[in-house]
Amino acid sequence: MNDRKNEFVFFDLETENIPGPLDLDRRVPGITVGATLVSDGDPRLWYDQAPGGDPSGALLTPDGAGELVRYLAEAQASGQTVVTWNGAGFDFRVLAQASGLVDECVELAWSHLDLMFWFHCRNGYSVGLDKAARAVGSGKTEGMSGADAPRLWDAGEYQTVLEYVAQDVRALAAVHEGTERGRALRWLNSRGRVSRTAGPLLAVREAYKLPAADTSWMTSAPWPRTKFVGWMLARGCEDRVPTASY
Repeated sequence: MNDRKNEFVFFDLETENIPGPLDLDRRVPGITVGATLVSDGDPRLWYDQAPGGDPSGALLTPDGAGELVRYLAEAQASGQTVVTWNGAGFDFRVLAQASGLVDECVELAWSHLDLMFWFHCRNGYSVGLDKAARAVGSGKTEGMSGADAPRLWDAGEYQTVLEYVAQDVRALAAVHEGTERGRALRWLNSRGRVSRTAGPLLAVREAYKLPAADTSWMTSAPWPRTKFVGWMLARGCEDRVPTASY
């Protein structure tokens, strides 16, 4: 493709409200809505529709989730790069469960660009999308967090959640564009100042192989990389699994 903007597909999703803290090792929630964005377009939203096209309030069906998997796989096969924020640890794991297309989602996850996972492998810790988005003049929906979306969906405030996930993929696109333009991912640190992490952006498979970051300054042990990709490693597919692990 000649237009660099069209080489990327940004992907995010929201999930159902489940009791207690979120623990994907115990229960993977269903999908309420997914969002994809090609840079020069508007977000495309994926949800179960009532007659007339409005959200039904039901979870995305296996067929609907499978359609989303195929869309992303076809984009990747055509040369586009799928981009997420924590897609390896969350979005593709949830999509695998919802669609039943686990091997397909594992391959998508290894092959895509997860900006948060890349950042974690470079630094040994993670930051939230909002901190990165605000550093480039964007941001998530003000006054709302990802923890609010499942509750609001339960309350029937579907449009609020649709707008929230649409803004998330716009913010993700802004972070990616800023990272490519500045050759570094910027984020707001705990002092409210802009910090930078430079280096070539790598797909999950290659980021996983990076040398371990120096985390000797941290007061508690950082999450291992397997916290994010353990579900993928457990699936096997040994010919496609990276050999390094930290």
